Amino acid sequence: MKVAVLASPRFAIKQPFAGGLEAFVASLMAYYGSYCDVMLYAHPDSETEGNFRTFAINDSTYAQYPDIVENDFILKCMKDIQRQGFDVIHNNSLSSIPAVWACKNQFPLLTTLHTPPYTRLKAGAELASFSPYVHYNAVSYSVAEMWRPFINDDISVIHNGIDLSAWSTQKQQGNYAVTYGRIAPSKGIDLAIHAARASGIGLKIAGPVFNQDYYKQKVAPLLSEDIEYLGHLDHPQVCDLLAGARMAVFGTRWDEPFGLSTVESMATGTPVAAFNRGAFPELVSVSGGALAKGNNVTSLAEAMNATALVPHEDIIKRASLFPLSKMCNAYLNKLAAIA
Repeated sequence: MKVAVLASPRFAIKQPFAGGLEAFVASLMAYYGSYCDVMLYAHPDSETEGNFRTFAINDSTYAQYPDIVENDFILKCMKDIQRQGFDVIHNNSLSSIPAVWACKNQFPLLTTLHTPPYTRLKAGAELASFSPYVHYNAVSYSVAEMWRPFINDDISVIHNGIDLSAWSTQKQQGNYAVTYGRIAPSKGIDLAIHAARASGIGLKIAGPVFNQDYYKQKVAPLLSEDIEYLGHLDHPQVCDLLAGARMAVFGTRWDEPFGLSTVESMATGTPVAAFNRGAFPELVSVSGGALAKGNNVTSLAEAMNATALVPHEDIIKRASLFPLSKMCNAYLNKLAAIA
C-alpha cells in the first residue's frame, strides 16, 4: 500500500514540536515506514523519518497572506500525490481542500479530525462527506460528537497514542507542578498559575509562545521565583521535567480535542489535574489524575490537591491504554480498507 501523509504547512514537523499535531504526524511517519510505502508532504523545514516531499514557502508572503499560501501549498501537494500514484491519503492538514479535491477526483482519503468544527472545515466536510471516497475519523469521542452534525458518514474514533517507552522515567519526589503546551489564551496558562498558587505549590511552564500579547499581559506578570517559564522544550527535556513533578495541570479554556501532553504526563507516572471538559474525561478518568468539579480556578486547585490520592501504578496503567502501535495499526487497517 502506497500512502501519502499530508500535514499542515503551517509548522515544520520537527523537534521541539510546535504542538500535538506536529508530534502526531512525526509519530505516524516513524511507524508507517515499517509497514507500507509512505511519503510525507509537509513544511519545507520538516525533519522526519522516511520519505519527504515539499514545496517552497515564501515567509514574507506567508506573513501577509497565510490562507492563500497554505491553499496554494495544499493544491500543489494534491496534484503531486495524483501524479505519484498513491493508493490513499491520510489527511492531517486542517484544510478543507483535500476532502473536496478527493471528492472531485474520486481518490481515497481519510481525514483525521484534530480540532472542533470551524467554518472553513465544516463547509468542505458537509459537501465532501457524501462521497464514498472520503472518510473521517476523530481523535476522541468528544471531537466526534462535535462533528456529527456536519459529516454525512460514520465518524470512527481512533485515540492518539504515544511511544510509551520514550516517556518511561524514574519518578522523583519533586515539589512543583508542570504545565506545558502552546502559550496562548485557549491553553489557560494563567489559570494553571492561579491554581498552583491556590494549592500552595510551585509551577514550571514550558512551550512555545504563540500569542505574545497574552504572554506579556497574562503570563509574564505572574512569574516569580516559584512560577517559572522554561521556554520551548523538546520531548526528552519535558520528560525530565515531568520526572520531578508532583502533578501536571492544564487550565485549558476550550474543549481540548485530545491533548497528547495528558497521556505523556501519565506515562511518566505524573497525575493530571484538568477541567472536566473536552477529551480530558476520556483520557484521565479516575485513575490518571483528578478532574475539577467546577469550571474555575478554585476547583482546579482542589483537583491538583486530589491527585495526591491517585496510586502511581494506576497512572501508569491508564497511560498504557494509549500506545503508539495501537493507534497506528488502527489507522493502517482503516487506510487499507478504503484504498
